[in-house]
Amino acid sequence: MTKAKSRVRAHARPAPSHPKSSDDASAHYHREKARRSRRTQPESDLMAAARREYLALLEAEAAKGKGGRPKKKPAKPVNDESDADERDEANEDEAGDE
Repeated sequence: MTKAKSRVRAHARPAPSHPKSSDDASAHYHREKARRSRRTQPESDLMAAARREYLALLEAEAAKGKGGRPKKKPAKPVNDESDADERDEANEDEAGDE
């Protein structure tokens, strides 16, 4: 069996040059965009229902709060008389600043 040989063309076709075609294309684009903006379709009942459900879902998620790992809580210190007095003094100082 022999492999099929690809033929090489003796002459290459010149690339078509259409400087006007890009102008036609952009004009067509702008005409079509203007036509579609004038033709607004009313929202269907199914889309309205889906939109309401989606917004309700977002509100439920927002009310639930953020997910993720809970913050670490510092360990409660051992109750010593000296520590309790220092905390009370610090709380009085903060209350006095306000």
